[in-house]
Amino acid sequence: MKRNGLRQLVLAGLVLCLLFLTAPHTFAEDYNTVLDRLGRLQALANSYVETEDSSADPIVLTLSYTRTGDYNTQMWQLTAGVRDAAFENYVNTNDSDLQSLQGMRTVTLPGGQNIDFGHLLASMNLVYNGIPITGSWGGDCMQLAKAYYGQASDEAGYADVMRATFAKDDDGSVSVFGDQDLRADIDSINVGAELTKDTDIATALRDYYQNLSANVVDYARAKQFIILNFGTVDTSADNFGDVIYETMLEDSGMQLLLYMNGMWTTSGWTVNNEYAPALHGAADLLAEWLANAVNNEKIKSDTNDRLVAMGGEALAEALAALGYSDAASEALAAAQNAADSASSTASTTESVISDATQTLQQKFNVKIFQLVLLIVAAAAIFMLILSCAMFANHHSKRKKEFEKKQRAARKAAARKRKAAKQRREREE
Repeated sequence: MKRNGLRQLVLAGLVLCLLFLTAPHTFAEDYNTVLDRLGRLQALANSYVETEDSSADPIVLTLSYTRTGDYNTQMWQLTAGVRDAAFENYVNTNDSDLQSLQGMRTVTLPGGQNIDFGHLLASMNLVYNGIPITGSWGGDCMQLAKAYYGQASDEAGYADVMRATFAKDDDGSVSVFGDQDLRADIDSINVGAELTKDTDIATALRDYYQNLSANVVDYARAKQFIILNFGTVDTSADNFGDVIYETMLEDSGMQLLLYMNGMWTTSGWTVNNEYAPALHGAADLLAEWLANAVNNEKIKSDTNDRLVAMGGEALAEALAALGYSDAASEALAAAQNAADSASSTASTTESVISDATQTLQQKFNVKIFQLVLLIVAAAAIFMLILSCAMFANHHSKRKKEFEKKQRAARKAAARKRKAAKQRREREE
């Protein structure tokens, strides 16, 4: 009995080991290794700018290189910029190990928390371009609202059903807005807002996380995020969720994103009423998390400097570039109305983003995207011309072959007529 029991115990242990080994696991990348690779990538970006393309921005080259998959869609190319194929080839030729920076997921931070590092870098790309909300918390609120659309009737109901997955410990397998996404959203703004053309990205990240570790991590993280996005605000107030919701809807980049996802209407250029409760519910959940992180304190901004997003004219240009002329007109009209109704006594705020970033923000990369559209159009025209030429050539060959056959047929017919005539003459 003892021997059988021991045998069963060993077998059970083997089964458990096999189950563990074959079960899906998400292994976190090593933090220091990732930052070392990021530093090497930026060094290559600086070298590329010096030797290959002096007009390129090393920050954009570095961050955009890491964007693949969901972070390289049409929307991301329009807002964050088209990845530089020549630079990518340059990197892969000089340091192929850096390809591991593409498609990254979980990285464990010094304090033990996990973060979606690929999402972090992609969102920093947008923050640097002056579009801070769309690729970070606003975009994730939109995805959360879209995922739960139809499961409640008002914002409170949506907040209740969304709470089951919001900010939960997840690598993205279950939740569309898990804790790793939330940290990436917040940190991308906190770090991205400080980037200039000369910033060492790896050093900036290392310093940021070192400072977080020296404080109450989520408190320090959330406080800085609140100041940058909402300025001075009382997080214990009942309307804190409204502040977040309104900030999201006022952002031109978010208006573009919502419009592209059918959640924004050209009628009055406003949010689609069907999706408003879900979006508001997502904003309420974010407000709830932030308020808890800062102990429901009133957060005061010493300077009231806030991130400046893309302007209405840039939004109109983007919509026009995508072919949505009616939406572009509505967006431009809404922006002009907002400017006309603005109070002259309203305090002005300065962007914490660099001058170079503001230039990128105003252009919104529409010129780059239009260039892509022109290239695509030119390629299509070229293919059409090539097809026509090939068809014409093929048609010409067929015509020549047909004419050749006709001549041969005529000659054969002539020979037959001649032979028939000769037979008749002999018979006569």
